[in-house]
Amino acid sequence: MSPPTFDGVLSYAYARETLGEAFEQRLSIPKDEMIDFSAMPIAMHTWGYFMASQMQWDKDNMIEFQEKWRKRWDAKHDHLVDKPIKVRIQQGKFKSYDVPYPLKDIKTVWFYFQSDNVEEVKWLVGKWIMFLGKKRAYGQGLIDSFVIEPDDTFDYSSVFRPMPKEVIDVQELTKQPNFKFGFAYCGWRPPYWLPDNITECLIPVN
Repeated sequence: MSPPTFDGVLSYAYARETLGEAFEQRLSIPKDEMIDFSAMPIAMHTWGYFMASQMQWDKDNMIEFQEKWRKRWDAKHDHLVDKPIKVRIQQGKFKSYDVPYPLKDIKTVWFYFQSDNVEEVKWLVGKWIMFLGKKRAYGQGLIDSFVIEPDDTFDYSSVFRPMPKEVIDVQELTKQPNFKFGFAYCGWRPPYWLPDNITECLIPVN
């Protein structure tokens, strides 16, 4: 799984703020009910992708390990089941799980992005973004604090996020000294789960 992009992270905050109490997180929203993410306070390239990088971190100071997501039926809850129903932990709604998933212990992460309204970006992140990544209910990815700083050293001509292959001049890109990318089918703009937004993309290679 590729790291999240900053526009993907911000799209959650933007949707929460735009929809208010009507916000609902699900993966089957009719197109006529979708909001227009192009109005987010991040610059957009003429090819249609946001000028926002994937998440980055210091890989030399990262610790990788494996955790397990567990679901178990506890016998002390037997009295909650109508008798004579048998609790089956091999299948069905009471099925037990012991699923391993990889984790990374990372102290600091950062993104690069272009914006003419940094204050709105800061406000949206501060109000709505408390975690990054999955298993947030388990406390994973908790954000302790964040800061937005100006930077004029990042190379936006490189492959710094998923970019649709069909709109990029790959041959021209290979002439650049920072030629580092691969190919994968993935989302390239919010909402990232929408099939229409999934195509073969150039992706950064670290």
